[in-house]
Amino acid sequence: MLTRCLQSLAHLSEPPDEVLVVWQGDDQPTRACAERLRPELPYTLRIVHSREAGIVPAENAALRESRGEVVLMIDDDAQAPPDWLARHLAHYDDPTVGAVGGPAQNHLRDGTLQPERSAEPVGLITPLGRVVGNMYNHPEAWRSRAPREVDHLVGNNLSLRRVAFGSFEQGLRPYWQLFELDACLQVKARGYRVLFDFANVVQHFPAQTVYGDPRAGDPTLPIYNGSYNHAFVLSKHSAPALRPVRLLYQLLVGSVATPGLLATAVATRRHGHPLREARLLLHTTRHRVAGWRAGARQRGSR
Repeated sequence: MLTRCLQSLAHLSEPPDEVLVVWQGDDQPTRACAERLRPELPYTLRIVHSREAGIVPAENAALRESRGEVVLMIDDDAQAPPDWLARHLAHYDDPTVGAVGGPAQNHLRDGTLQPERSAEPVGLITPLGRVVGNMYNHPEAWRSRAPREVDHLVGNNLSLRRVAFGSFEQGLRPYWQLFELDACLQVKARGYRVLFDFANVVQHFPAQTVYGDPRAGDPTLPIYNGSYNHAFVLSKHSAPALRPVRLLYQLLVGSVATPGLLATAVATRRHGHPLREARLLLHTTRHRVAGWRAGARQRGSR
């Protein structure tokens, strides 16, 4: 996957100034792959080590080493189109733009496309604090849409103006949830706009997920950490008038994936096992409150 990604960057219509690959912890195969490819690539490939495993530590390690005024992110299991970099950079001619993203076409393991999705809205945070994505598997016709201002983006197809944000939030819990949301809200807090370019599509080949069915296995990553991170980011970035409304909504409603009180009733109807769902509610509430408090401390330290 990494080979395919790095080779796609070798065929960009506008070459990158540098590409950084971060290998984490003791992941020697990633390091070896990058070192093997480096002599044959037409751009400067820099290999960075993050002693701490995890996507946010790796991103911040690359960020500290990067030299560009605009930094771009692409997943190692994604493939960039030839005009990927040029389309991103063109938006930064507008000095009000601080972040740019685009959609992904997700593929199944056999290489075929996942089903098309026309769900909207795209990249929205509702007044109640619901985070709506819908940034993948769009209809072909959507590529003719004009770029749209949004609230947040996803990290497999993302660029940031370096002066428009600080760093990726280290207070978030593993694995990947909502680091992009926090970065985009940093951008907006500094007075910049966040744009979504429907026409700049990467091909995404997810070979596996970090977790399977959250209710059949360990719920820590998908449910508890997801609840913590959602509350953390909302607490850190919400306007004062919205904070009590958003916290109450999270505790009372939540979602079926990260349940609050009312969503637990829906989840019980859908999945059965009322005692299990009650335990999930108890622990999710505890993690959600902890995340809200941690976000408030982070807000107070700024």
